[in-house]
Amino acid sequence: MAAAGRWRAGLALLAVALALGGAGAEQTEEHLKREHSLSKPYQGVGSASSGLWDLLGNAMVMTQFIRLTPDVQSKQGAVWNRVPCYLRDWEMQVHFKIHGQGKKNLNGDGFAIWYTKDRMQPGPVFGSKDNFLGLGVFVDTYPNEEKQQEVRP
Repeated sequence: MAAAGRWRAGLALLAVALALGGAGAEQTEEHLKREHSLSKPYQGVGSASSGLWDLLGNAMVMTQFIRLTPDVQSKQGAVWNRVPCYLRDWEMQVHFKIHGQGKKNLNGDGFAIWYTKDRMQPGPVFGSKDNFLGLGVFVDTYPNEEKQQEVRP
């Protein structure tokens, strides 16, 4: 998938591990790629010394978790990998938690996991541009039907 271009993973999540599987489906051995993995304790993530990840917006790194946004309206945050991914076969394991003090469990609009050719391109789709080359996985947590009753085609 990424052999021809420079692809980067943009991650809006709490923990990520990119695993490279064996050549055959019968193999179950996994090899974590350090340059594409985030795991506890999160030390050096987003600092100039790590060289592997960039933090954007309101994202904040603690030793046991990465908080993308505080529990306040109209905030955005992201974690983007700086290292291009040239792996042909890969899988991603993601562990996340969405929580806050919002009414009726309205804790943010959601988040996205990006695997795109261009990284850190600001835009209207969960913080990134809406015209991109790659894969976007979107988790929309906002109950829009409670706010709007208009009919859309």
